[in-house]
Amino acid sequence: MYKIVTAEKFLWEGINLEGKVVLEGGTSWGNTTRLIAKKVVENSWNTELISVDIDDSHFDEIEEDMREAFTKLTLRKGDLGDLYFVPSDSIDVIICNYTLSSVEQFPLRVVKALKELHRVLKKGGKLLITEEMPIWSVDTSDYPYWSKRLRIIKSISVLKAMTVFSEIHPNDLQEVLKLLDFKDIHWKEFQEKINAEMAVKFLDKRKQTLIKGANDLENKHLTDGFVELTENLVKEFEKTKEFLAPAYILKAIK
Repeated sequence: MYKIVTAEKFLWEGINLEGKVVLEGGTSWGNTTRLIAKKVVENSWNTELISVDIDDSHFDEIEEDMREAFTKLTLRKGDLGDLYFVPSDSIDVIICNYTLSSVEQFPLRVVKALKELHRVLKKGGKLLITEEMPIWSVDTSDYPYWSKRLRIIKSISVLKAMTVFSEIHPNDLQEVLKLLDFKDIHWKEFQEKINAEMAVKFLDKRKQTLIKGANDLENKHLTDGFVELTENLVKEFEKTKEFLAPAYILKAIK
């Protein structure tokens, strides 16, 4: 969904993947998987990439798309909090792009996941994390599309008793990483670009959940209101190809 544009230089600064084993935490639609593979091919690096996600529904599409361009790719269904299939001290670089907010749908589960990432990372290995800034930490008037989208998604999730994506402030994430014995932790905030078409797909998915699911609160006006909000925002998205969102990249070393 996100394009690493403004932050790309900072993301790859000091990163050489020649002869390295890379773990991607959170495959999703494969956007970051393709980004890593593109960087590897451009630099003629000999790199092994393992991409893990708890949802494997996009794996076939990703493999089909990348089969010829990048062969050293393993897609694995799994929980970042239990990487039993990854040996300790075996990974050189870990990249998690817009994943931890999903893990943190269940409070404190991100701590378990980060502890596991520390286990599999080699001593001196690098951890790269990209995340959205929490909605309360920025002026939402600077990001009207992003703010509306996020609040609608969260509200529908609460209405349907679903888990809610929970963005982590980089200062808080930094403190957790310190407790887990990561070193040289630093982060930088950026404005990043959201692909409007992909954003619409996610919004529509939430709208369908609202329409098709049982009306637990037995209030049709409430359901209709959120459907209307979602459809109006989709119409706004149709006028633009992309919009800005506040994000940050955090780096740490084991």
